Amino acid sequence: MHNEDNYFDKEQMLDEVLKAEPGFTLSDNFAFDLAKIVDRKIAWANYWNEFLIYLGAIVGIAIIWIAVLFLFFEADWKEWLNFLTGNLMLVLGSVVLIVFVLFADRVLLRYFMNKPFADAG
Repeated sequence: MHNEDNYFDKEQMLDEVLKAEPGFTLSDNFAFDLAKIVDRKIAWANYWNEFLIYLGAIVGIAIIWIAVLFLFFEADWKEWLNFLTGNLMLVLGSVVLIVFVLFADRVLLRYFMNKPFADAG
């Protein structure tokens, strides 16, 4: 039963390690600081996910709107392409502005205004 002996050796070693002093000390507000860090990381991930959901919804609505225009109202591809290429800077600027405002509203403002806990002290 070599495996059982190995198991008991590891268990005994783990017991000794858990009973021994760690050799370092943590600050009094260590748990509070750790909770703040974890809360901000979770909040950041949630804000990003919400931004991507909003962005996906906006892109999806735009795609459906364009598809309806072309399928049901028989819009001309060449006219649209000429308009987009003729006003490329205006179109790209508008898209960048919309995405930036959405990002600032859904991610940046909420992240920097996040107050997860009252001060521990």
